[in-house]
Amino acid sequence: MIEDVMGMQMAQMQSLYSNALLKRSMDDTESQALSLINDMVAAVPAPAQYNFDVWA
Repeated sequence: MIEDVMGMQMAQMQSLYSNALLKRSMDDTESQALSLINDMVAAVPAPAQYNFDVWA
């Protein structure tokens, strides 16, 4: 009886640990994606303030 309870607690602990690792991995992936997006946005030059040809 006690062994069954201990086994269930161990299984629950493993499940919680697995979920914590998955969440950590997802958070790391999210931060990497945001960093990549910010780098891509910074690499694009700003559009011209006026859209007419000043040499014409």
